[in-house]
Amino acid sequence: MITDNRKLRIELDIDKNNQWFATLYVQLGGVYRSVQFKIDTGCNALVLSHKTLKRLGFTVDKKSLAALPDMPGKLASGETSTFKKLGGVALFQDIKRAIPVCNANAICHATRQTNDLLGTEVLYQFIDVNFKLRNERYLELVK
Repeated sequence: MITDNRKLRIELDIDKNNQWFATLYVQLGGVYRSVQFKIDTGCNALVLSHKTLKRLGFTVDKKSLAALPDMPGKLASGETSTFKKLGGVALFQDIKRAIPVCNANAICHATRQTNDLLGTEVLYQFIDVNFKLRNERYLELVK
């Protein structure tokens, strides 16, 4: 739901572990898919899981992942890990009404399955980010 031309309100789902999730549409190439992202303000990237990449028509095997450029990164545990640069993707709130959220550079883990994570790669593109967590639950992004 757009409240005005500068604000996007995206419904949040909060699970029993108090993790926050937002569903957005991802466009990679000419394919659009709905993706439930875990909101992770400690993550400095937009991370797509191998499962999501497959749904977007990307071949996920050792050969295709090896062809992507490396990007070293640190996990929440502090452990260094290798990620792969996927390049730019477009995020949409609503495909039918063509409501864009932003474009962002996406990465994936080089070898293992991860969650789809929406981190600061997206959030820093907005001048204000607000969370409402009681009654109505939403993420508000102000352009």
